[in-house]
Amino acid sequence: MIKQENHITASLLADRLKVKDKSICYVASTNAEALMISKELSLYLHNNQIQYFPEKEILPYDHFSSPESIIKNRFSILNETNKNSKILITSVKNLFERFPPKKFFKSLKSYSINDQLSLSDFKELLTDNCFINNDYVDGINQFSSRGGVVDFWPPIYQSPIRIEFFDQTIESIRMFDPSSQLTIKKIDEFSITTGSYLPMNDVGLKTFRDKWRDYFSNYDERTCDLFQDLNNNHLAEGYEVYLPLFFNETNSFYEIFSHYEFFIEEGINKYIASYWNEINQRYTDENIDSSRPLLHPKDLFFTKNEINNITFNWKLLNSEMLDITAVNKDIGFIDNLALATDMLCNGVIDKIVISTLIPSQYEALKNEVNLTEIDIKTDKIFRNGVNIINLDIFRPLINLSSKTIFLHREFFENDLPANILEKQNQNISIDTRINFDFNDYVIHENYGLGIYQGLETVETNKITSEYLKIMYANNENLYVPLAKTFLISKYHKNSEKITASLDSLSSNKWSQKKKRAEKRAYDHAAEILDIESRRQSSYAPSLKVDKSSYEEFIQEFPYKETDDQNIAIEAIKKDLALIKPMNRLLCGDVGFGKTEIAMRAAFICVNANKQAVILAPSTVLVSQHYQSFIDRFKKFGINIQALNRYTKSTNKNKYINDFNDKKIDILIGTHALFNNSLNYKDIGLLIIDEEHRFGTKQKDIIKSKKPDVHILYLSATPIPRTMNFIFAGLKDFSFLHTPPVNRLSIKSFLRIENDNLISEAITREISRNGQCFIIQNDIKKLIFLKEHLLRLIPNLSIGIAHGQLNKSEITKTMNLFQLGKIDVLLCTTIVEMGLDIPNANTMIILDSYNFGLAQLHQLRGRVGRSDKQGYCYFIIPTPDIPKSAKERLDSIIRLSDLGAGFFIAQEDLELRGGGEILGNKQSGHIDSIGISLYLSMLKTAISDNNTESKTSLKSIEINFYDNAYIPEKYLPSPTERLKIYRRINEIDSNEELIKLKIELIDRCGKFIEEVSALFKNAELNLKSSKLGIQKISSHYEKTFIQFSSKLDDAVLDKILITLRNGHDIYQMDQSGKMIIKT
Repeated sequence: MIKQENHITASLLADRLKVKDKSICYVASTNAEALMISKELSLYLHNNQIQYFPEKEILPYDHFSSPESIIKNRFSILNETNKNSKILITSVKNLFERFPPKKFFKSLKSYSINDQLSLSDFKELLTDNCFINNDYVDGINQFSSRGGVVDFWPPIYQSPIRIEFFDQTIESIRMFDPSSQLTIKKIDEFSITTGSYLPMNDVGLKTFRDKWRDYFSNYDERTCDLFQDLNNNHLAEGYEVYLPLFFNETNSFYEIFSHYEFFIEEGINKYIASYWNEINQRYTDENIDSSRPLLHPKDLFFTKNEINNITFNWKLLNSEMLDITAVNKDIGFIDNLALATDMLCNGVIDKIVISTLIPSQYEALKNEVNLTEIDIKTDKIFRNGVNIINLDIFRPLINLSSKTIFLHREFFENDLPANILEKQNQNISIDTRINFDFNDYVIHENYGLGIYQGLETVETNKITSEYLKIMYANNENLYVPLAKTFLISKYHKNSEKITASLDSLSSNKWSQKKKRAEKRAYDHAAEILDIESRRQSSYAPSLKVDKSSYEEFIQEFPYKETDDQNIAIEAIKKDLALIKPMNRLLCGDVGFGKTEIAMRAAFICVNANKQAVILAPSTVLVSQHYQSFIDRFKKFGINIQALNRYTKSTNKNKYINDFNDKKIDILIGTHALFNNSLNYKDIGLLIIDEEHRFGTKQKDIIKSKKPDVHILYLSATPIPRTMNFIFAGLKDFSFLHTPPVNRLSIKSFLRIENDNLISEAITREISRNGQCFIIQNDIKKLIFLKEHLLRLIPNLSIGIAHGQLNKSEITKTMNLFQLGKIDVLLCTTIVEMGLDIPNANTMIILDSYNFGLAQLHQLRGRVGRSDKQGYCYFIIPTPDIPKSAKERLDSIIRLSDLGAGFFIAQEDLELRGGGEILGNKQSGHIDSIGISLYLSMLKTAISDNNTESKTSLKSIEINFYDNAYIPEKYLPSPTERLKIYRRINEIDSNEELIKLKIELIDRCGKFIEEVSALFKNAELNLKSSKLGIQKISSHYEKTFIQFSSKLDDAVLDKILITLRNGHDIYQMDQSGKMIIKT
């Protein structure tokens, strides 16, 4: 939990370092808090002044070891040779850890090219310092040798090192990629440090054997696999439980960093007590296996009393200890832009800084609020006013000394007219319209396909304006006023879908294509609204929560709900209680808690005396859900059954009859649920899992049969069609983005296929006692692939699974794989859903260019499902693959963070750009006019067909024959100018316009005449749109106003009164224009 009260901690630490010039260690209550403060320090200090010492990311007495990334991070600090003052941030749990003696970590020696050193002496040096000899190096603490070459990986380096010897001399030093084993770059020198936390040399192993045998004298070492592994010089998973046995003495964290000045977070004692209790509880739980005897907590960790004695004299951090005259103690906790802006205007603070690290959020912030962009990596100086930085800060911060407020991205959720995510969703077509580069294909709503040629300033009749230039067929050029940029959209992100030729400004072909597309959009909108209107006009059963039984049900949930889950659960409970049918998508990656939420919704439904139906796309997933539901509901007397293609005919008929007779409360099934014999008259809730795997018609079958049913969709990667429905407001949305505890992001690689790579990847996984998936979707190739793998790696245990096997064969293979009896599972995408095998943590996807983006993400989600590092290799046969496939693979590699499914779905929306988004029959029309324009047409059609929708004028044509634009001298970047124009066009309130004005002045200085005129026109535009004005122009001493043909009655009455009372000034001509004499 990130604590808001620590909002000044980072700034106080940075100020303390500057004042005292002595290294500081700050101990936070939690790892998350420590990480947050270390990130916040980068606002004030350079990276070489900041150290973050992470927790091991394993539980006490765990069977797993820390990920290499953690070990490397720690070793880089423990072996630090830089004597400059710095700040070290850590957390409570690390205080309990017993470390090797301080001297164990220090670098032994550095070597350079041409240094005298024999290969044999170097290998002996590596062995003496705990490096393990392997066939090849793929992790820290390993070395291998081939001829005159030695590879090794010291944990202080991000990549392994390759040394080449000539005679008794170091001839070459290079870093290499552990995946490809190929050189990355040449370096001039390297340092030798110990290879691991354990001295895996003769002295260290003898100490371990003697101490183990003495401590566990009543145990048989032959039955302890971990003892045998370590004794045989194998650094096995979970070795940390025996670490103290390798040393005659251990050091505490404080002893390691005794030269630092220590500060602690207030209230830390309760965290010390809590973790000591956790250690003892874990010892009780785990100390039941005689083949893995455990050290007592006091011997593996420092005790609570020892920690309290160490921390007793450590200081709390506060501003009084700082000798800083600029501190303003009147600045309290600030968490919103409005208050911060008010303080800025009143001189209480000097600066506001807005931060985010998420690329999509960062771009959204720059689009929504055009601020001064600071490169935080090089520039620590912020201008007075408002700034934006690309940094991961998630809470409001205050720097007292510089009178600066830092606001994280979440302030937008409260201060902008709409949530950033919602704003992006509702205007995704607009976002894609503006993000194009020079020579991109673009669509103008009125003129068609052209090529963007940048911005150009044009002078006509002594009036200068800036235009967006588009080139059409026959080198015809169109100059678009920047007030009309909303008419322009990018044609396709996927360039391979561009098949049409440029349109001509002198041809009517574009207008014909547009009319056909508009007709199709209106037809499609009618279809959508017909289904939705039937749902909206239907009266779903009000499924209200019985509090006592519901509380009993949730008490059975063995984990703590995340904040995301709680928000989603409350939203669904409210939906179910309404008579309006629920239509909600629950989006979240595998393991993020979607199933538990679905179970609670189903419980509410059944408890309200209605039936629930769960639709899943595969028999594997149905089986998993059936078992999960049975286990979860077993105490509540609820009848649950499953129906799929393997269900015997007699059972199938019985289940259908029982369901129709209301003897079955929850029915889980595949496409078998579309059976016409099933009567859905009494179902209250339909849950569609992995909704992206079902076609529109399939999902509409049940919706049309039972329009008054509550529907909950579950998906990690919603299909673009569903995304569009969300953005159009036709489907409600809940998003789970908090990952499971101790889950690591999967390391993803795009590689060219070769035997060495595949052999190494498999051998690497098996060497850590893991298992592998190899995905090959061509069934005919699976047998040949198995034979090939056995030639590469003899004695490999391989299983095969695909959809053409019978049920018993699939079940047998899957069970063997789940039990660890199979090393490698060769399979098709049959494993895409429903498998949970924590020990399988390497996946190799062959011919990965043939898969869709969402499918690649789903497959990758089969690995990395524990606290063990997962690896996924996307294999292609050659670099020469279709461009669209390369774009998909680039996206999947880039979007590899936990919880990326929703963002992958957004990426998919941009990449597809064709008929899959809105149905096959629309594909030709989409490809002819572009996805952005088609989405705009569809939204307009939905609005026009929806009697509840109100239309508004998009833009008023205003022409006062003045210079109203942003000159290059005021804002040099064409891209940034275009974004400002877009922002002006999209603003729909005077408050937003004022906000943009403040921001632009912040960034570029006071308005010059042309920019002032532009904003005055924008203000007039806002006022005019509310009055039904379409056009305003001025000529000499007259102003002409053209009104819409659909005026509000109240506005029309005011116009008539104005004309009667001021006929000498106001006149109306025959065309309906009002003329004002000035």
